[in-house]
Amino acid sequence: MNTDQHPVDRILPKRQMITLGLQHMLVAYIGAIAVPLIVASALKMSPADTTVLISTALFCSGISTVLQTVGVWKFGVRLPILQGVAFSSVGPVIAIGLSPGVGFAGVCGAVIGAGVFTMFAAPLVGRLRRFFPPVVTGCIVTVIGLQLFPVAYQWAGGGENARHFGALPFLCVALFVALVILAVNRFADAFLRNLSVLIGLVAGSVLACSLGMGDFANVANAPWFTMPLPFHFGMPVFSVVPVLTMIVVMVVQMIESMGLFVAIGDIVDKNISEEDAVRGMRANGLASAIAGMFAAFPFIAFMENVGLVILTGVRSRWVVAVSGVLMCVVALVPKIGAVVASTPAAALGGAGIAMFGVVVAAGVQTLSKVDFERNRYNVLIVGFTIATALIPVMAPQVFKQMPDWTQPFVHSGVVLACLVSVVLNAVLNGAHEEDVVPAPSMVRE
Repeated sequence: MNTDQHPVDRILPKRQMITLGLQHMLVAYIGAIAVPLIVASALKMSPADTTVLISTALFCSGISTVLQTVGVWKFGVRLPILQGVAFSSVGPVIAIGLSPGVGFAGVCGAVIGAGVFTMFAAPLVGRLRRFFPPVVTGCIVTVIGLQLFPVAYQWAGGGENARHFGALPFLCVALFVALVILAVNRFADAFLRNLSVLIGLVAGSVLACSLGMGDFANVANAPWFTMPLPFHFGMPVFSVVPVLTMIVVMVVQMIESMGLFVAIGDIVDKNISEEDAVRGMRANGLASAIAGMFAAFPFIAFMENVGLVILTGVRSRWVVAVSGVLMCVVALVPKIGAVVASTPAAALGGAGIAMFGVVVAAGVQTLSKVDFERNRYNVLIVGFTIATALIPVMAPQVFKQMPDWTQPFVHSGVVLACLVSVVLNAVLNGAHEEDVVPAPSMVRE
């Protein structure tokens, strides 16, 4: 192994690549199937079409992850980023799908059109790279972790549809998983520490099933094999209004992706240039265009996996690329996916608290290197950014009366963190880039 090689570019032994890739896939799986399930329910799709929608979402998520991590020509940011369906696209997708005379074929056309737009618009948005100094990226990383806490708490309480949400057995399982993760990190060797989340999830799942929490009814009903095929819902329909609607969603995602690329680059100690960010946004556009052909949705980096990168200390993008391949495999074998989806929510809650907590810690560590003593404006930037970015998490009703066209912008705390911190930094500190601050060393070699 070349020791001069950056940890992001290192190829690990085969056994580690597979097990660590599996760990990333397990963490992302629930989020990956959530959007197609919501959309299928809202559009009243048949069980067969719902299965197709889930398989295509997973399959295209895997393709998008490989494209983003491995990189092809001028596509891919080449960071350990696992791609998943963007939740900000749910509302527009449902609205387009329910429009008379448009249907789901119109959704596919809108996603393809917006994906092509993103590929051409990426260089323009990439010029904003210089507006993301450490005070901005520190805010973004902190908000990423903070806005994920409610997800972890909901899992720890037993899940959204739990009959006795917050019951003691659920909380005990979540606590057990967190303690296992801590114990592995404290007492195990380096290889097992890298797998601490996977070990915690397995141990927690065993405990949860012994307490009667496991529900494997869907496993028996899931088919053994399916093949995602393009144009399952017919040839795409390209209507002006749906395409423009989805372009607005993609513009929001480009702003969010810019912040995520730079922030994740800081976390793994790799400087992300303007060209790197442009390649990443181009990959999002290409992946979305491909997804539209397969009846899937726009893709963006999964923030849940950022915590896993920090917690395990494994920065290799090739590990995440393996998880992308595993996503494609699971998409072809729905029965495997059904087993993964049966992981008790309480076990995920314990892992989520650990992963999302270290994301916040990484953000705080970045902010600790920002000059607050000689530059009082930085205090204002951080304070106003975090206070604004947490509105969608803590009081989403505040933005309920805002115009419809603003909803994609105010829906995500990360988008608000990007917009507020960038604008305030440009106004208060000037548009020039700050002196480079050493990146956080939250990840272990």
